[in-house]
Amino acid sequence: MAIEQLAIDDRLGETGSHFFKSGNILRNPRCNSLNLASLLPERGLYNTNLEYDLWYDMGGDKEIHGYVYTDALEDYLYIKPANVHFAEMAMYASVKLDPTGYGEKLVDQMGQGIEDKYRLRRAKSKHKFVIFLPGTNCIKQVLDWALVKAAVDQGAVIKPHPLTSVSLMVHLKNLYGEDNVLNKKESGHELMHAADIVGCCWNSEMGIAAIAAGKGFHLFTDLKSKNHHTYAAIYKAILSGGDYRDNLIRVFDSPFSGIINGKSDDAIDRIASFFNQFSEVPHIEPKNTSP
Repeated sequence: MAIEQLAIDDRLGETGSHFFKSGNILRNPRCNSLNLASLLPERGLYNTNLEYDLWYDMGGDKEIHGYVYTDALEDYLYIKPANVHFAEMAMYASVKLDPTGYGEKLVDQMGQGIEDKYRLRRAKSKHKFVIFLPGTNCIKQVLDWALVKAAVDQGAVIKPHPLTSVSLMVHLKNLYGEDNVLNKKESGHELMHAADIVGCCWNSEMGIAAIAAGKGFHLFTDLKSKNHHTYAAIYKAILSGGDYRDNLIRVFDSPFSGIINGKSDDAIDRIASFFNQFSEVPHIEPKNTSP
């Protein structure tokens, strides 16, 4: 008997989609990014897929098989090709642009404080150095465990991702010490703003927000891993040389970075600019595998 396709529109803002991705950890209704899917086209260039909150890399540097997007940083969408080469190309080109003032305004606003992506509790404590960990689904592929241990030995504390399993919480407490592991349901952004130094991996938006807020930043990604994660291209560009915050401003300033502020009057134009940069790249339309 054939398995029927679930009757769920896997798009940003759809309740069923968020349930299957986040389980019983509710999304924060105050995040404006939940309402931004209507800005996007139904499909990518040349009838390729445009898919929410996932990542795949078809490899190579000659063609694009599809696009992916996620919501981020309260007011933003981040769109990228499902291809490491082209995703990084857009970011490295963006960080070389001369800023116009547009990106600086956005980064300044972000640095003043944004909402948590999930519905979390007020933070109960303050810490000088906080490391934000990946969720259970990807922590083994992305985290440099030894680097985290070295930081904890120097006074850092661990903030588990809201989507962390009970067994992983036990493992983290055994590995790093129970007193060094915070409650996974505490507000990440409150902890970040109270800290002097912030750490995270390529899968997390917390480092971007921390750099915008002028915090010291350290990357805890296992650089030997070949896995490409959500914000990897952004971090690679920001950390490629020079001042991190200046680079972040250039990336947010870029009309073709794929970072879209949903409140901006030119959001639709910036989405078009993002796709237009790939208009001459060969695209492979997905095959129809329906019976």
